[in-house]
Amino acid sequence: MNNAMVSWRCRSGRALVLLTLGLLITGAWAQDLNDFVISEEAARATLNRAEISVDTAESVAKACVRFAEENDVVVAIFVLGPSGNVVYAYRMDGQNPVAVDTARMKAGTVLYMRESTHATLTRYGLELRPTFFHLGQFPFTGGLPIMVGDQLIGAIGVGGASGAQDQQCAYDALTEVIGPQPPLVED
Repeated sequence: MNNAMVSWRCRSGRALVLLTLGLLITGAWAQDLNDFVISEEAARATLNRAEISVDTAESVAKACVRFAEENDVVVAIFVLGPSGNVVYAYRMDGQNPVAVDTARMKAGTVLYMRESTHATLTRYGLELRPTFFHLGQFPFTGGLPIMVGDQLIGAIGVGGASGAQDQQCAYDALTEVIGPQPPLVED
């Protein structure tokens, strides 16, 4: 391959990256916070505008249920607002009570740590689990922050499948309903 061809491929590759970033920032995946949070009237009552709406939370939960059904698993889902209040909760038939409780705790851990439960688990490892349990937290994979741009509007916790499936259920649902989310943390 000659230098002119290599140079053209490098420039076209950079152009593709810049075009993709431009679409993400300005168009194709542009997110409007107002599409996913509570109304201005409700915000006046709660003094918090950046809280996920019930409609958005329900849409996320339904998308997660579709994922679970397609993957032959049964899950429980909790969506919490930034202050920790339950916005939406759903338990599929046949779910054990422990999965319901751990889904709630995973969402709470996200709000407490301001990162995914998998990121917390990766950072602190197994040895600090008793400390987290004492604090009412559950640092097992399956909890994610709900983001619109750089704004946290809530947290989702999924329990009942394997940790990886819980996390993927939440991530796919958030991406489908809201759009781009922070990348998942690798092991």
